[in-house]
Amino acid sequence: MNFSELMILTGNEKNIPDKNFDFTVNKLTFNSLNVEKNDIFFAVKGFNADGNKFINDALQKGAMAVITDGEPGISDNRIHKVQNVRKAMAVMSSAFFGSPSSKIKMIGVTGTNGKTTVTSLINFVLMKSGKKTGLIGTNGNFINNRYIKTEHTTPEAIDLNGILKQMADENVEFAVMEVSSHSLALHRVYGLDFDIAVFTNLTPEHLDFHLDMDNYSASKKILFDSLKRIGSKGIQTAAIYNCNDEYGTKIVSGCEAERIAYGFGCGTYTAKNIKMDISGMKFDVLVPRNGENIEEISVKTRLTGKFNVHNILAAIAALHSINISYSDITKYINEFEAVDGRFNRITLANGADAIIDYSHTPDSLLKAITTIREILTESKSKGKIITVFGCGGNRDKLKRPLMGDIAAKNSDHVIITSDNPRNEDPISIIEDIKAGITSDNYSVEPDREMAIKKAIEMSRKNDIILIAGKGHETYQEIKGVKNHFSDREITEKYGK
Repeated sequence: MNFSELMILTGNEKNIPDKNFDFTVNKLTFNSLNVEKNDIFFAVKGFNADGNKFINDALQKGAMAVITDGEPGISDNRIHKVQNVRKAMAVMSSAFFGSPSSKIKMIGVTGTNGKTTVTSLINFVLMKSGKKTGLIGTNGNFINNRYIKTEHTTPEAIDLNGILKQMADENVEFAVMEVSSHSLALHRVYGLDFDIAVFTNLTPEHLDFHLDMDNYSASKKILFDSLKRIGSKGIQTAAIYNCNDEYGTKIVSGCEAERIAYGFGCGTYTAKNIKMDISGMKFDVLVPRNGENIEEISVKTRLTGKFNVHNILAAIAALHSINISYSDITKYINEFEAVDGRFNRITLANGADAIIDYSHTPDSLLKAITTIREILTESKSKGKIITVFGCGGNRDKLKRPLMGDIAAKNSDHVIITSDNPRNEDPISIIEDIKAGITSDNYSVEPDREMAIKKAIEMSRKNDIILIAGKGHETYQEIKGVKNHFSDREITEKYGK
């Protein structure tokens, strides 16, 4: 594809100084280290580096065009100013890869918690129903069940459109994506042609980036505002939202798509008669059929916890909106195993259980502990809850004392430890957590392996240990270095 064609699509053709100045584009990149001859380099200002400082390097390596909305510091007719470099990168990426999102039915899931489980559920049921699928999210990218590694929950626009092109080339019918607030605010998904958007919930998270909840919710709303009543594939779009969440109706307000609510005691999809234990749940769902008619379906699942009822309701609503039958939905949900790192149970030799969970926000931690308490109550168990957790370094510090308070108030004992301290002092992070605790039912063990070991050693039959924060991760980042570390492996090592 020629450079001038891409610039015309962004509305910036006037920024080409010479109409004869044109070239066939080799590739698009925002990393100056990857620049080759006839590339377009996008000078993006990131969290750690400003691409404008590397423009000269990119030009020397053979870039034939540089796109920027900053101050390049040099004069060169290959440098082109645009109003928003990230939006330009997204539009040009889509065009360069042949507008792949227009060739695939796109399902986007956003919210603070639940994205990975909801997308995995939808993808699993679609695959079991014989559909060719793609999955993009925290636990990796998959094309027809083939794993492709990724660095971000939602990749940058160039990488994302490249993945979608691979999916289109392999005749994927449905792409199911986790859509993070960062990807929306930073225009990584700008211009993508979504057909279904799902909102799970919104609780304080990433406030170091968004600053406040209004900005955070506004970022999530971008996904729903992008939906048209009838998508480019000629199908009715749907905005599916949690009506138990205070931000639910706000997120979908003004959205042109059909609005479909789910929840407890409200919504088009309503759950009732929930029975749970540590191995799974049964519950009923009131669902729509033929417009206004309501019927009841029964769901049996290996997942547990009311938060997972919400996740399942979201998946049911999304799947039925793309014409998957209720019978297939319930059949395959029953076969679905918990996502790696999401409330995974490990039975210990001493008769206790350990739960490995990714809960790393105040809300998700509270839901995980509350679910354990409900399981113990329903089974009339006298078991205790032991919670092991820490908080990540170089991230939102405001949540640390909140999580300390939640853990101490809702657990029988808490062991405060390290998560991914990154470039922060682990003891400093722990002190921030302790600042929110007013009781004495906690201890401190900065070494995460030793913290898990101590929790197992103090546990007794019927106790449940929640090991929270890292979930599926197989590393621990300390002083910028990622060392192999798996909560599951450590638990199995000491739980024999």
